Amino acid sequence: MARRSSRSVLLEQARAALEHATDARRAGDHRAGVRSAMHALELARDAGQQRLQASALGLLALHEWRLGDSEAAIGHSLQAIPMLKRTRDAAERAQLLCTLAMAYNEVGLHADALIHVTKALDAARAAKDPSLMSWALNRTGVTYELMGDPERAERFKLQALDIAQQINGSEEMFSALNNLCTAEEKLQRALAYANDALALAKTSGNAHRIAISHGNLGMVQLRLARYDDALRNIDEAERLADEHGYRGLSLSMLADRAMLERRRGDIDSAVALYKQALAQAHQTDDHAMLLSMHEGLYDCCKARGDAAQALEHHEAMLPLERERMKQQADTQARLLLNRLELEHARSETERARLDAEVQRLRAMKLEAENQQLVVRAHELGRHALEDQLTGLANRRRVDHELPLQMASARERRGALSIAAVDLDHFKLVNDRYGHGVGDDVLRAVARILLDNTRGSDLLARMGGEEFLVLFVGTPLAVASDICERLRRAVETYEWQQLAPGLTLTISIGLCDADAGQDMRALLERADASLYAAKRAGRNRVQVAMA
Repeated sequence: MARRSSRSVLLEQARAALEHATDARRAGDHRAGVRSAMHALELARDAGQQRLQASALGLLALHEWRLGDSEAAIGHSLQAIPMLKRTRDAAERAQLLCTLAMAYNEVGLHADALIHVTKALDAARAAKDPSLMSWALNRTGVTYELMGDPERAERFKLQALDIAQQINGSEEMFSALNNLCTAEEKLQRALAYANDALALAKTSGNAHRIAISHGNLGMVQLRLARYDDALRNIDEAERLADEHGYRGLSLSMLADRAMLERRRGDIDSAVALYKQALAQAHQTDDHAMLLSMHEGLYDCCKARGDAAQALEHHEAMLPLERERMKQQADTQARLLLNRLELEHARSETERARLDAEVQRLRAMKLEAENQQLVVRAHELGRHALEDQLTGLANRRRVDHELPLQMASARERRGALSIAAVDLDHFKLVNDRYGHGVGDDVLRAVARILLDNTRGSDLLARMGGEEFLVLFVGTPLAVASDICERLRRAVETYEWQQLAPGLTLTISIGLCDADAGQDMRALLERADASLYAAKRAGRNRVQVAMA
């Protein structure tokens, strides 16, 4: 009875701390929000209440993202997601997925962000919550904008704004307007969006929103050459940022003031402000801001004819750009490692659960049921990484293993080549002979690939008629010879054994892994070579140029 009472106290305290973290979010006091969310998390863990742990982790991730600690936000979001699997958790899952997507965007992992905003849209639909749908559409628009698709981005943001206006959601309208004003090319429309966003932000009383809105409005006014109005808004954004500890925003506003002075021709003032921002960026080791400040100083020095100083700042930009790319790559690598470790931990937990079940069944002398569980556990593990039709690896295994092979090749300075393989005119095979024959063809191609490669190579079916071959430790020239052998083997195979009159060829795009190249870029190079092979007439191997 005493234990139950103690747990009740812990739960009550955890809920109170969660409420404080929620209030801090509304007020834009994210430092206080982090403290309250961490306290709530500790209490929920002590009480053994997983649902409250998930809520605390979600709020903690949101506050961390707002404070610029996207890596921590991603880690805490990934911890929370498995705790929100039930149908009734859809609303909270949608909120968490939106936060996770935005954090992924901050570290440059836009493909991961798109995956999670898509899941957020599904969760919002399941929750039947228009507010969450507006947020998910909004975050989808932001992601597409960062991926270089402004037209699609605007469509999603306008959908988000339409829903927000229908439900009269001030916070939802603020965010949609705020993001539209940063993306809108027509400045007068952008100005209207920015003013509307600022009005909503002031109504909310949220200091972070108000500061962001002043900054965005100032930037639009700057682009319209309304410098006095712009300066007032930039100064107010900087004041709020300094007051509430939004360090990144404060530094951005200082940089915007420097840009403003440069735009209106006061080069000396611009240089002084850029140097002030440069000194602050050095204190925070913000390489992106350092790069931007040196670029601004380079432009100013060039404008006033100081070639020596301009050259000095230009030369300073090169190592900063390299370091920025390295830091981003390091962050992405850490996140990938953390994700793999988390997935491994979940796998081990599930395996432990299955092992416990096996022991229970043995104790009850139900060996038959025990054997079924063992077989099922093995099948789940195999099916998760295997293409069911061909028995080759699937895309999930490629996503897991390719980055590890690339890292290993870099460490040992070994060769690594990759081939994208596509069956020529496979749709005609299905249309003419039926999908049963089409499946037989896919299995036969998989067997040809297996027969003509080594056991250490990774063979995968990526989907449809697309295959991938990863040649581990194989230089590009050798891999090219192997690919030519594969092409001939497919071309000369006795396809009429499967269906009268059947013939088949393949096209192959081949490239090797460059130092510093990430997985997505490597796959895109292989695909580009494949498309080149297709354009050149198919039934050929196209090697990527170095």
